[in-house]
Amino acid sequence: MINDFLLKDIMSKLSSDSKFVGVMMMIAGGLTCLTIVGIPFGIPIIFSGMRAKEGGSQMERFMFSSEENDKLMAYENYQKHFFIIKVLMIIGIVVAVLSLIFLFGVIMSLIGAMVKMGGH
Repeated sequence: MINDFLLKDIMSKLSSDSKFVGVMMMIAGGLTCLTIVGIPFGIPIIFSGMRAKEGGSQMERFMFSSEENDKLMAYENYQKHFFIIKVLMIIGIVVAVLSLIFLFGVIMSLIGAMVKMGGH
């Protein structure tokens, strides 16, 4: 009996937090899309936020209806949400590493040019 109460409480918090995070991600994605460079990142963030919000709504429906289909749909939306986040994180790490390599190359070129100028 106590486990049912705790589970419902956790599911309720998960539902409300998912909806809040989903809305905030959609807003952040929309703001990111205001720049040309941000569009490729902003659109997936908007879709990820939509999945989180839908998952929260379906989890809330499951709590009131106990329909297994609602729970399945909520889990499916959470899975899509986290998949999009995972892909964006991997892309972000790759872009960061490539940026550091590029920056290191530029700095080394500048140092080389300064050394050449100082030698003459």
